[in-house]
This record gives sequence, structure tokens and C-alpha cells, in this order.
Amino acid sequence: MADETEQQLREKIASQKGSIADLPTLRKTKARAKLIEYLSDDEETLELLLESKRVDAVVRLQDELHAPEDSEDCPISNMSRDT
Repeated sequence: MADETEQQLREKIASQKGSIADLPTLRKTKARAKLIEYLSDDEETLELLLESKRVDAVVRLQDELHAPEDSEDCPISNMSRDT
């Protein structure tokens, strides 16, 4: 699902960049600005998706390399739940 979303975002961004490049610079300034805004929003969404995938991979690797030695809950986590 995430890979499909990533691919859709990449295609949408490429399309938006093409649309922006096709607009005349001076005549359609407002339309161009709106397209650039949408483009930057989609690029930010893609960056967040990729960063989330990267963090998930690092956490997964950390868990594989340094599995907990016992299954006891972290006392710090328990303290925050008690308050």
C-alpha cells in the first residue's frame, strides 16, 4: 500500500512539474502559484512518507540486532501511564 501511494505521489509530482513548466510565466502567475503550492504540498507528503519508511526500517533493524533480553516492560513507560 505504501509503495503504491509513493508511486502515485511521484507520478502526481511529475505531472504537476510538467503543468507548471507549460504555463506562461507572466500571464498565469496566480494559477502558477497555486500549482506550485500543490506541488510543494505533495513533495512534502512524499518526503514524510519516505522518512517514515526509513525510520521504520531503522527501528526494525535495531530490534533485530538488539532484541530485548527479557520481556519486562520499561519502568519509565509504566510511570507515564500511571500518572
